[in-house]
Amino acid sequence: MLSQAVTGKLEEGNMMAAIRLLMPDDTLASPSAESLAKLQDKHPSASLDPVDLPSPSQDRCLLVDENEVRRSVLSFPAVSAGGPDGLRPQHLRDMLLCREAGPDFLTVLTAFVNLMLAAGYPAEVAPIFFGGDYSP
Repeated sequence: MLSQAVTGKLEEGNMMAAIRLLMPDDTLASPSAESLAKLQDKHPSASLDPVDLPSPSQDRCLLVDENEVRRSVLSFPAVSAGGPDGLRPQHLRDMLLCREAGPDFLTVLTAFVNLMLAAGYPAEVAPIFFGGDYSP
């Protein structure tokens, strides 16, 4: 019964309600230097520099621009289901619309999409992105 309730909340995109169902007595960590240090150890900063990604060859593949990626992300219905990692289209939308990091996120996401379109990824990750059996 609990599993069904949690699944229902996750499908609705209501992560907080699902967490409350699973951990009703737990509380949030209080803001402190120690909590911040633990979070930074667990989640190190990522590079947002698009030059870290290899540049796809323009003569071999389809390329998209930032306007196309932005339009696509914003076109997803708000309640679309997430993938195996739990990342939902609403999460992408929220990151894209963030005032501070949104423009950088769009640049990096566009570079990533173009890299995927150019098949610039290791074969080992193809089943994760595309599902099923993949052989190059």
